[in-house]
Amino acid sequence: MILLILMVVIFLSAVAQLFSSRLSAAGIILLFACAGFVIMTGMTGELEMISVILFVTGVILMILELFVIGAVLGILGALMVFSSFLLIGEDISMMAVFLAVSLASALLEWIVMVKFFGKSIPLFRNVILTDSTSKEAGYSSHDDRSHLVGQIALTMTPLRPSGIITFEGKRIDAVSEGSFIDEDREVRIILVEGTRVVVRAL
Repeated sequence: MILLILMVVIFLSAVAQLFSSRLSAAGIILLFACAGFVIMTGMTGELEMISVILFVTGVILMILELFVIGAVLGILGALMVFSSFLLIGEDISMMAVFLAVSLASALLEWIVMVKFFGKSIPLFRNVILTDSTSKEAGYSSHDDRSHLVGQIALTMTPLRPSGIITFEGKRIDAVSEGSFIDEDREVRIILVEGTRVVVRAL
C-alpha cells in the first residue's frame, strides 16, 4: 500500500512540476518521493538494475523528444518508464494495477490543471512555435492588389477571357468581365480576389 501511495505521489508531483517554470514544492516532493521509493524497494530487494536503467533511459528519451521532430522517442521513453515500474518485484499484475492507478490520477490532475485553471507548460512555450501567420500579423500568401480596384490598365494580350494586362509597367494576369477584349485596349480593374483580377473594357 505504501508503494502505491509513493507511486501516486511521484506521478502527481511530476505533473504539477511540469506546470512550473522553476523548482517548486511539487518538485521537492517528487525528489523525496523518488528517494523514498528507491530506498523502500532497494531495502526489500525488489529494485533491480534493469528497472533503474529503463527508467533513466526513458526519462532521457522523453526529454530529447522535446527537441526532435516526431513522437517515436517520446513514446519509446514512456514505454521504458512504465516498464521500469512493472519490473519491480515479482508480482507484475500488482504493479500493473499500481501503475494504472497512478497514471489515472496524473491524467485527472492534468485535465483539472488545463481545463479548470487554464495552466500551460512553460517549457512548451520555448519549443513550440505559436506565431500566427495571419494577415493581421503581417503575413500574406500573395501580393495584396486590392489597391488596383478602379485603376485603368492596358491589355497586353487578348483576354479570352483570361490574359495579361499592364499597369504602371507591371504585367498582371487578369480575367475579363465579358467574353473577349482585344489587345491594346484600355480596361478598368473592377474586382480583386486574392490573385484573381477582373477587368472591364472601357
